[in-house]
Amino acid sequence: MICQDIEELSGAYVLDAVTPQERQELEEHLVACPDCTQLVQELQSVTELLPLSVPPVELSPSLKARVLTGIQVDADQSIQWNRPRRTRRWRNWTNQLVAVAAVLVLALLGTMTAWNISLQQKLAATPTYVTYTVKGTTANPGASGQLLYIPSKNITILTVKGLPQAQGNQIYQGWLLHGNQPVSIGVLNIHNGVASDSFQGDIQGYDTTAVSLEPGPGASKDAPKGQIVATGKLNVSTPTVYGVV
Repeated sequence: MICQDIEELSGAYVLDAVTPQERQELEEHLVACPDCTQLVQELQSVTELLPLSVPPVELSPSLKARVLTGIQVDADQSIQWNRPRRTRRWRNWTNQLVAVAAVLVLALLGTMTAWNISLQQKLAATPTYVTYTVKGTTANPGASGQLLYIPSKNITILTVKGLPQAQGNQIYQGWLLHGNQPVSIGVLNIHNGVASDSFQGDIQGYDTTAVSLEPGPGASKDAPKGQIVATGKLNVSTPTVYGVV
């Protein structure tokens, strides 16, 4: 492999979406190429932040109550089990410990959302990558994914999961569209149920990304020939922006 091959496969590599042969050849190249090694390391640091793209969820009062009830029940059972051998002083100390544990749990539950929001604000202050939501079409409602653009590296990564199994020579192909004019971004690699593709370039000027199921075995050149199975809008007013801290 040459550096250009690594740039094209780097996104799929960090997402564990390459074939065993591609992985072996890529890792052999990384041993002798510090530039590509740096690229892969930076992409890995970005993918580690992808779980943060899930919005924080405020814990409900009922969940807090169930946690505290569980703590009290466990403590009561412990006290009852050891009562023949424990003094009143021990029981008082245990009750105090339960009270402290309850306070700590409430503090943890109450601050997790605030911490998550604060972290996301820090990430947004130094934008490093932008994500757009990709959803399955009405024919494939179970598909979902995202298009990720890394401005500092001018690399775009498309990932989609939940796609139907391709049959025979069929392939999944990614597209960028400006109006009704599609541009192919390549054939998606499928690994562990996740289809992905990465390419050197940005998404400026495009308003939609799409994935189509093509007859194969090669990629379609000018426009999709098969069914569109997933799409994502790129002209949304507020894409999700993140950074590395």
